[in-house]
Amino acid sequence: MLKLINVSKSFGGLHALENVTLTLEKGKIWSLIGPNGAGKTTLFNVITGTLSADSGAIEFFDEEISNLKPYDVCRKGIARTYQLKNLFSNLSVYENIVSGMFKDKLDEHTRSEKVEEIAEFLGLQEKVDDLVKSLPPLDSKLVELGRALATNPRLILLDEMVGGLLPAETEKICEIVETLCDRGYTIFQIGHEMGPIMKTSDWIFVLDEGRLIAEGTSEEIRDNQDVHEVYLE
Repeated sequence: MLKLINVSKSFGGLHALENVTLTLEKGKIWSLIGPNGAGKTTLFNVITGTLSADSGAIEFFDEEISNLKPYDVCRKGIARTYQLKNLFSNLSVYENIVSGMFKDKLDEHTRSEKVEEIAEFLGLQEKVDDLVKSLPPLDSKLVELGRALATNPRLILLDEMVGGLLPAETEKICEIVETLCDRGYTIFQIGHEMGPIMKTSDWIFVLDEGRLIAEGTSEEIRDNQDVHEVYLE
């Protein structure tokens, strides 16, 4: 589904990504972990066109997307959420979610139905008229996920969805992610909370200083000594 081939990105003398090669198959939950500054969000930015790679190639269903603008990457079927809240805070939940549909020619009735369906799935149906700035952290994250779903994606990139949440809220996010996978979406998630990552992931990639140092199942990553040295200990 998604293939990165020797992707590199530098900022001056800092090698944020160094010859990263990885492959994602559709219909699974993939995770990306590593220490702060490992290059995880940079990798998402390069995939989605927010940043251009210095070298290497990115393919989505065998089509190269390396040099596409973010809106073109979105049209191809890749959506994302952000580590830092990236919503229209003075607009309503409805307006934020529906903004994800503006790339498509839909009538207002179709848009309303789709927002209602997404809001119900995320448990936001009673809050569609609330301003986003009034929402608690969990609901804000759900609105951002709802906007991503509104773009009709095939691949969803989730950047730190459970950061700063309570255990029960984290469990809700895990359930949503697993349900989305069951419904046919492919998930690629960044996380620091190892419990949710180990629980939900089919496969985990580990970055350190811009380099991919390990990949495998939850059990394989948990037992990998290199990963323990740079991250888990």
